[in-house]
Amino acid sequence: MTATAEARRDLYRERILAAAETEFGRLGFAATKVTAIAATADVSLATVYKSFDGKSGIWDALHSERMESLLAEISHLPDLGSSLDRMLGGVGAVCRFLMRHDAYLDLSLGAGGGWLAPSTGEGVQGTVWDAGIDMIVSGLESVAAAGQLTDIRPRIAGGMVVSALQVWLADWVASGRDRSPDVLVDDLLRHLRALLETPGGRA
Repeated sequence: MTATAEARRDLYRERILAAAETEFGRLGFAATKVTAIAATADVSLATVYKSFDGKSGIWDALHSERMESLLAEISHLPDLGSSLDRMLGGVGAVCRFLMRHDAYLDLSLGAGGGWLAPSTGEGVQGTVWDAGIDMIVSGLESVAAAGQLTDIRPRIAGGMVVSALQVWLADWVASGRDRSPDVLVDDLLRHLRALLETPGGRA
C-alpha cells in the first residue's frame, strides 16, 4: 500500500468512527444502521465495509480507540500523593475526558451496565466497562490498605464511585451542560471524598 493510499484509508476510518460516535450516541448500538453511519461520514457503504467488519467492528474500534486515549491520559497524571488522592484524580480524569467527547458521553451513558454487575454491553464496550470497574476497585483496595477508606468493602465503594460518576454526568447532560468541567469535577470529587475517606484522614 502506498503512503497516499494508507493516508486515505486512515482518513476514511477516522471519518467513519467520528460518524459512528455521533450515531451510536444518538440512537444506541441496536438502533443504529450502518447506512446512517455512512451517510453521516459522507462515504459510500462499500467504503464502510471495506474499512470495518460491519457495525460490531466499528463499535469495537471506537471503544478501543477511546479507551487507549483515556488510559494514555491517566498514565500522564502527576503524582497526587496519597492513595485516595490518586484514585480521585483518576476519576476526575475520566470525568473530564467524557465531558470533552460529547457524543461518546451520550453513548456511554446509554450503553453503561449496572453500577457493579458485569456489563451486558456489546463487544469491546462490555470489556471496557468491566475493566474500568476493576481498575477503580483496585485503586480503592490500595486506599483501604493505606487506612484511608471508611468502613466499607472496596468493591461496594467502587460501585458507588461508578454510580456517582454516571449520575453527575447524566445530570450535567440533562441540565444542558450548564457547568464547566472544572466545577462539575470539583463537586463530584468533594462528595466522593466525604463519602469514602476515613474520619481521621479528613482535613
